[in-house]
Amino acid sequence: MHLTESDNQTYFDKNKAREKICAVWLKAQAKIAKKWLYLAVSAGVINGWMVIIQSAVLAYLLQAIIIEKLPLIVLMPYLWSLVVIFVVRSLCVYAYPVCGFEAGAQVRSSVRQQLFTQFLKQGPSEIKNHQSGSLATVTLEQVDALEHYFSRYLPQQMLVAILPISILIVVMPFNWIVGVIFLITGPLVILFMALVGMGAASATRNQFLAMSRMSGYFLDRLQGLSTLKLFGLAETELSNINTMANGFREKTMAVLRIAFLSSAILEFFSAIAVALVAVYVGLGLLDQIHFGPAVHISLQEALFVLLLAPEFFMPLRQLAINYHDRAAALGASDAILAILEKEPAGQFTSIDIQKPSSHHLIEFIHVSKKYDQRTVLTDINLSIEPGEKVALVGESGAGKTTLINLLLGFEQPTTGRVLLKGETLTQTQSAQQIAWVGQSTYIFHGSIKDNIALAEPTASAERIYEAAVAAGVTEFSIHLSEGLETQVGERGYGLSGGQVQRIALARAFLKKAEIIVLDEPTANLDDSNKALLLAVINQLFKQQTLIIATHDPLVIKIMSRHIKVSQGGIS
Repeated sequence: MHLTESDNQTYFDKNKAREKICAVWLKAQAKIAKKWLYLAVSAGVINGWMVIIQSAVLAYLLQAIIIEKLPLIVLMPYLWSLVVIFVVRSLCVYAYPVCGFEAGAQVRSSVRQQLFTQFLKQGPSEIKNHQSGSLATVTLEQVDALEHYFSRYLPQQMLVAILPISILIVVMPFNWIVGVIFLITGPLVILFMALVGMGAASATRNQFLAMSRMSGYFLDRLQGLSTLKLFGLAETELSNINTMANGFREKTMAVLRIAFLSSAILEFFSAIAVALVAVYVGLGLLDQIHFGPAVHISLQEALFVLLLAPEFFMPLRQLAINYHDRAAALGASDAILAILEKEPAGQFTSIDIQKPSSHHLIEFIHVSKKYDQRTVLTDINLSIEPGEKVALVGESGAGKTTLINLLLGFEQPTTGRVLLKGETLTQTQSAQQIAWVGQSTYIFHGSIKDNIALAEPTASAERIYEAAVAAGVTEFSIHLSEGLETQVGERGYGLSGGQVQRIALARAFLKKAEIIVLDEPTANLDDSNKALLLAVINQLFKQQTLIIATHDPLVIKIMSRHIKVSQGGIS
């Protein structure tokens, strides 16, 4: 679902179930890093118990020194015990964030892997429907926003369920009045934390929506910068980007306001509670109170409960500080789940068909393809034999590319089946047995050799050179400064269209696939370059099954079989 920031609060008010789904998903991810989470919590619990022991030892030492006037030599065992406590606490304080970070790192790695797997399932045709900048934001920034939920908030949430109760159990036998103060004020802190945090998830989601939209918009305009400059729109778009950046700044400040408000309120309530404890035990020591344990309270008892008072609220205060991490994770998980929950376009629907014969290399059996309410292909029945040279012809938009996407496993038919060697085709099978060269071959920043080797990263230098020679890449690379080791820019910057296509053909040749699929290989080439490229194609793929989608007469002429795609059907 795509929401504007103004719709976001209304959406969450009406769809509380969505927030619960996000929370359940987050907790499910915690299983991935269960070991590190338990180690972090164990470190926190040990540190908390050491604080209780430390408070008891300090209270006794002050009682012994101030009231009982005991000599220092008698107190040495207690002083050494304090040293041991400080060392243990130091180790726990070090281990807690380290284990939490490892937990967050494991979850982030797992979620990114889930996203990459989902991108592969969706295929290139579906991915093109999304802004690349928006997808990058989800994969990077929004996955990173999950880290503090697992490294800080979740361990602290577990500590809140253990440490305050431990302190309460210890304090009650010494001073039940202080225990009652803890019992009354502790839930108030949690209540106000929940009230302040109610709008935090919505505000954070607003922030992520603004960031995602800004990233996608900026990257799109950056990629089309030359076009914008040609039409004199560069300054206008710069103004639009500034407007979006200011909107993102406002959303970020709204999240920070909630975080600071939450911390201020909880600091106030915990300070009030500690003050109540201090006043009660202080007046008891001055014999100004004549009810409860304060009537006969000793300095040791008073110091013990007073030292534990701030420690009782410390886990709650820390949870409040980390509470915005939960809100950030909920906002981020909604965007992540929007991708993970999306089903691949055009899920397979079986119909009543006979068991296909297995002697055909490729078969389309009663295949139809719809996008929402738009029908692109209708009841396609097609078989292709090994070694055939097939031209898929037809006007732009007739359905040639959709037919190829089905063959490559990038999409699934709405109805019918696509078979490869008698078995239902999957994207994995297609990747193993089919080499594909699209209309716009992507050349990565790197050497020409590295770009060819993408088809088979483990290929030897000799095989890569053989593919380069066969595809005619060496005909132009010998004139470059470093031959096949020459560095080229993104999208083949510095190379001509014909040279880019030859690198793509070298990739396909290196793969040694049984089936070669080319989508408009001669697009945007002049006649001389077309002739050269077609000669290379004819020479490279003599033995393989070759399927070319085209409307170029020169390509159609050299193919032995022509299949016309028109109005969703073939002839």
